[in-house]
Amino acid sequence: MTKRDYIKNPLRIFIGVGHGGTDPGAVNTALALEEAGINLTIAMLMQYDLKRHGVQVKLSRNVDEEDRLKEEIAECNAFAPDFAVEIHTNAGGGTGFEVYYQLEPWEHSKASLQMAKLFDENVCKYLNVNTRGLKTNRNLGWLKQENTSCILVENFFIDGPRAVWYSQPEQLEKLSKAYVRSILEFFGITYLADSTVTLRYKIVNEDLNTARNCTCPAVFINGSYYVQLRQFSKNLGFAVYYEEQTKKILLYPPEYYTESEFRSGLLKISDFETAMERAMAGLPVEEAETWQFDESETEDVCVSG
Repeated sequence: MTKRDYIKNPLRIFIGVGHGGTDPGAVNTALALEEAGINLTIAMLMQYDLKRHGVQVKLSRNVDEEDRLKEEIAECNAFAPDFAVEIHTNAGGGTGFEVYYQLEPWEHSKASLQMAKLFDENVCKYLNVNTRGLKTNRNLGWLKQENTSCILVENFFIDGPRAVWYSQPEQLEKLSKAYVRSILEFFGITYLADSTVTLRYKIVNEDLNTARNCTCPAVFINGSYYVQLRQFSKNLGFAVYYEEQTKKILLYPPEYYTESEFRSGLLKISDFETAMERAMAGLPVEEAETWQFDESETEDVCVSG
């Protein structure tokens, strides 16, 4: 497999979400579990995780709605993904994960088998469970009618002896991450941990000359620490300045400070006494739109009008 530039040519994954709407799929009445909901939960977790790695993801449905197999197949083929995964949850009283791969057409079967092996291995590894292994079924329409390599997974048995354990949010998240790791590994993309960390930043004090140290939780995504800091600061009445050289974050009151378009760094507005000085420094000036600069003069002259 040749190395791919995923920035210029993002990976495209289609996720078929089995059942939905008037078709709940397999049901466990005693535990109030429906296959359609479990499938959607796992698919949406996968979508979030794949997107933070720069992958383009399309789900056959994002809500509990009718999602017929024929429509799924047509939607997937129209999307033309690099790979497709159909999500289902089993029934019949058994236990464990299983995955179906394509036997034909031959141009898809090799990739389908390789992906199925990765799914099986990673479910074993990250959930610490035994699986039911790799399966084939020539009658599955999903595997027969897709124009791309694909697999079909059965998450677990909704009516099995371990249904309570498998259906817990923690286990559903582990399943989704095992699936995502498999897809990324297949395409040679390193999985990025999403552990919560502490992000350090400063906030300008009321004296406007000093700043106090602060912290907030952040998530490690795409190789960097991320938190919705701009929205967070906006709620506090601050703007955010990031110093590229020092890699430090400063929250400042925008009525007293501003980032200059022409000068690197954060500038204190009061350091520039006149509107002309502020304009020449690249600071915002309300009346700047009415000014004209006469380039014929030997010195820069600001002419009102």
